[in-house]
Amino acid sequence: MNHIYLVNALVTDTDGKMLAVRKKNSIYFQMVGGKREKDEELLDTLRREFLEEINVDILAHEVSFLGKHDTLAVNEENTKVHANVFHVKLNSVEAIKIASEIDEMAWITKETYSDYKLAHLLEEFSLPIWLEMEF
Repeated sequence: MNHIYLVNALVTDTDGKMLAVRKKNSIYFQMVGGKREKDEELLDTLRREFLEEINVDILAHEVSFLGKHDTLAVNEENTKVHANVFHVKLNSVEAIKIASEIDEMAWITKETYSDYKLAHLLEEFSLPIWLEMEF
């Protein structure tokens, strides 16, 4: 089994909607984030991935650590994901612009989340947390 180490974030706006992205060649919506480089600090990975994927600097927003979760990767066979997951509460969504590796983004509501095919990490770990959040 292969192992990948990720840093991701449950992203919400001021109304409590959750942002999910779908990468090219994938059917799954997932959290913003990605693979941690060797010796890279968690928040440095998160900041780099946010800038690369959606053009947002997390330093301008509220960031908090949610926890760690291990699961199977949805886009890579025989691969276990080890993730550190944060919550990034965006105080503005105006700067969001998806990058070339992202095919689609969606603002998901508590009424529509079941309409999306979610990656394991998002579905198993972050979704239950988000569903309990008060906005």
